[in-house]
Amino acid sequence: MVIGNQGNRTTTPPGAINILSRTSQVLRNIVPAGGTIQYPVTGNTFYVLFASATLNIKPGTGSSNPYETGTGLAAPEINSFGSLQISNPSASPVVFEIFVGFDGFIDNRLIVANTGLRQVAYPTYPVASAAASVAINDLSGTPITDINGNNWYAAQRLAIIVCNPDPGVTLLLQEAGSSVSNGPAIAVIYPLTSLNYPVSGNYSLSVGGGNINAIVSEIYNAIPAF
Repeated sequence: MVIGNQGNRTTTPPGAINILSRTSQVLRNIVPAGGTIQYPVTGNTFYVLFASATLNIKPGTGSSNPYETGTGLAAPEINSFGSLQISNPSASPVVFEIFVGFDGFIDNRLIVANTGLRQVAYPTYPVASAAASVAINDLSGTPITDINGNNWYAAQRLAIIVCNPDPGVTLLLQEAGSSVSNGPAIAVIYPLTSLNYPVSGNYSLSVGGGNINAIVSEIYNAIPAF
């Protein structure tokens, strides 16, 4: 692309990007497994602030290449692009945060992998004795809302927290979908105690009948959904 100055006028060839009206922004989203998102954004630079797995990124009509957290592309302005295609080659959703635009992104941090993430508490079962079973499904790679109504993109679950305020009932952290009190389990929560279990995957609580007197939360690494 060549921009020429003719007197007081600046001309842009047909189909070229007008770099005089350039902006920069941060994209935040979730790409489903095997999915692709196309953004109509202009720039000559993009930088992956965070991605929960490797993404294939194609700027404009350029080639698609794999990028992960802390990597990106800075092209000459003559090779500025008018769109950014972000594809997820993996079998799980990928949460990402990507800087894109014409300005250079400066990052002097020694560790970039998790610096933009927040530890967010998701209220899985916030009211004791409200249901006869508790499904504790791993929400990594999905939008979540914390107990204060703030929206996030969950990257990875850090822990399951189960608080058992009952003075006489022992709870088991059981396999997903259990409807009994003594099914296959991975942990025990004794009366008047709490459990902080750093694990991913789907699990459940059940007492085999009657509502469950417990409070359950999950802690996720997440980025703001805005």
